[in-house]
Amino acid sequence: MKRYLPLGLLLLAFAYISTTGFQCGSAETTSAKLYMNQKQWDKAEASLVKELAKNDKNEEAWFLLGQVRLEVKKYAEMNEAYTRALQLGDVHKADITRNRLAVWAMMYNDGVNLYNKGRDTAEYYQKAIDRFSTAIVMVPDSSGTYYVRALAYYAKQDLKSALKDLDEAVKLKPDFEEAARLAGQIHYNMATERINAKDEAGSQSEFEKATQAFEKAYKANPGNTDNITNLIDVYGRTKNSGKALELTQSAVQKDPNNKVFRYAYGVFLLNQDKYPESIEQFKKAVEIDPTYADGVYNLGVAYLNWGVSMKAEADKKAEAERQKTKAKDVKEDLTYKEKFKEALPYLEKAQEMRPDDLPLLQQLGKIYANLNMVEKSKAAFERYDRLTKGK
Repeated sequence: MKRYLPLGLLLLAFAYISTTGFQCGSAETTSAKLYMNQKQWDKAEASLVKELAKNDKNEEAWFLLGQVRLEVKKYAEMNEAYTRALQLGDVHKADITRNRLAVWAMMYNDGVNLYNKGRDTAEYYQKAIDRFSTAIVMVPDSSGTYYVRALAYYAKQDLKSALKDLDEAVKLKPDFEEAARLAGQIHYNMATERINAKDEAGSQSEFEKATQAFEKAYKANPGNTDNITNLIDVYGRTKNSGKALELTQSAVQKDPNNKVFRYAYGVFLLNQDKYPESIEQFKKAVEIDPTYADGVYNLGVAYLNWGVSMKAEADKKAEAERQKTKAKDVKEDLTYKEKFKEALPYLEKAQEMRPDDLPLLQQLGKIYANLNMVEKSKAAFERYDRLTKGK
């Protein structure tokens, strides 16, 4: 899975305005307003700090201090001053809300720009995180800001922080499909790493967490192909094939003309090595929508895997025959090639739909070679080499 996911800027922008009108007040407050009009921000801040040292219940002074710190881009300190002002009254609530939104939007957009630069220079990811963190201080209930900060953490491979932010994003917005799905993918990858480290208990724990996340993504959008196939996969990993069967079979029964449900049921059956049954479901999905790339591809994969299974069985029998008869040459059962031939038109069509799918192109080259289609095999591998060098 890609660690870099391009982000777009917010379309909504806010403007802030400084309120520096003169009302009756202390000498320090009056002086601060004068300095603000003259854009002498350091002197204005010093006057307001002096006033608040004498009278920390002065709501206007706290508000003006927030305004000054906004002008000099001390956003954290600005927010603290605004918070103190609001604790004392809501006279300036509208201005404070507007200004916080202005800073949030500005920091969000700055963060997005820095994040996108991180694709070329990784050090920008931390700078993006800093901007998103400031944005969160301004609007702490923005699920989207936690999500983009999670993307930046994920890009720099700080998975613990990424998962923490994704969890917060989903808490704030329970139907946040993308956040839940990314959390599931991270846990899934961590589970795979645990498997490679021979840590069975650790891998199962991560798979369980992946399951919980993928279930949330599926609940948010049950019609999404990835959400269904991700769930089928982790259900298999966690020995919950019954849940996978219920998820897919019941969905098809309720809506037999839904291509995604047909596809998902086919994936489940394919994972169970039930090739004829999976092919039936994939064919139904493609009949419903002939341009359904996932359905076309997996229909070819079902035939291909069936052929691979048949070849393995044929090789096993041939080896047993050699051992029994001590003969060097044993007639090979080549009926598996018929399944390869049946797979070809679907995989070729899938390749037309996905011209830059390198694994698929490589697989086609191998099938052509196995079927002694020399020129096609050569062309497929040459195209694969060209695309690989272009990456």
